[in-house]
Amino acid sequence: MMMTTKLFLLMIFFTVKQSVSQAVISVDNVSVQQGKSIIIPCLYNAKYINNRKYLCYKYLWTFCKDVQQRKGRKVFVSDDKTQHIFTVTMKNVTASDTGNYWCRVGSNVKKKIRLQVTQATPQLYVNAQMVTGYEGNNAVISCHHQTKKPKEWCKIGGACVSTTGNISGAWVQLSSIDGGFSVTMSKLTMDNTGWYWCSAGNEQMPVHITVLSRKPNRERRSFAWLVFLGLLITLICMAVIVFRKYKKKCQILSLRKRPENTYVSMKKTKLQTKQDDEDENVEAQEYEIMSSPMQRLEVQEKNPEGNESPKTDGGHITYKVDVVPEGPYCTC
Repeated sequence: MMMTTKLFLLMIFFTVKQSVSQAVISVDNVSVQQGKSIIIPCLYNAKYINNRKYLCYKYLWTFCKDVQQRKGRKVFVSDDKTQHIFTVTMKNVTASDTGNYWCRVGSNVKKKIRLQVTQATPQLYVNAQMVTGYEGNNAVISCHHQTKKPKEWCKIGGACVSTTGNISGAWVQLSSIDGGFSVTMSKLTMDNTGWYWCSAGNEQMPVHITVLSRKPNRERRSFAWLVFLGLLITLICMAVIVFRKYKKKCQILSLRKRPENTYVSMKKTKLQTKQDDEDENVEAQEYEIMSSPMQRLEVQEKNPEGNESPKTDGGHITYKVDVVPEGPYCTC
């Protein structure tokens, strides 16, 4: 009877212990290279939403201490109460950070995690723990590992896929690549936002996928037109400003040159007036000559030598010339 009671109490103890342990879900083993950062997600039950969340360090959870309170540790804790996940970010890890950690919610709820800090490349790692995808598109994650152990892609607190399958409405396919495997999640939806992990044997590496909604083509075109119109208005304003500056500069230069141009114009006017006066004098002389009495032609007899003899008449010189009448004539 005593034996039966002990077995019953032992069964109750293990059942309660297992239920408490399952209240928090996270990775079991994770590796990171020295000097880099690591983000560890811890999924907790909704009934612990208001409890304190933290990561503690010690081999036995009953004596563990809050990592944030350890001197010199760059540790950040963020609680997403909508998804019931709190994350712990450890930056610039060193070899002394290797050890056992516990995701703790309140005082009794916990999940053990083994962290290994290596100098060389870890056995399992990803290029980035934070990945962004768009609704309806694909997301590709490369998981690098150097082992031939079974590989999986799991959603924290959800299903796992080893070759092909469906997770939260997205089609998942695992493909072998050089030095690891790649995970392709097709036809993403907003429900696919959350924490996942690559798994190779007993090693895991958490990855968070953020799915963004894709804007309709009409909205994107409207946005493009707004950008174009904004640029066009900016160019027009710049052109107006440049034109005004150029016009103002031309006006200033015109005002500066005006005295000089006036002097040159006056000088040209005087020269033109002088030239006009000279031309008028010449014309007057020519007119006087043209208006004087015409030279008269007088028919005089030839001198004995047969030459023309000039006469003077009032200062005018008169020459004697023989005038031959026009038309036919006869001689005796």
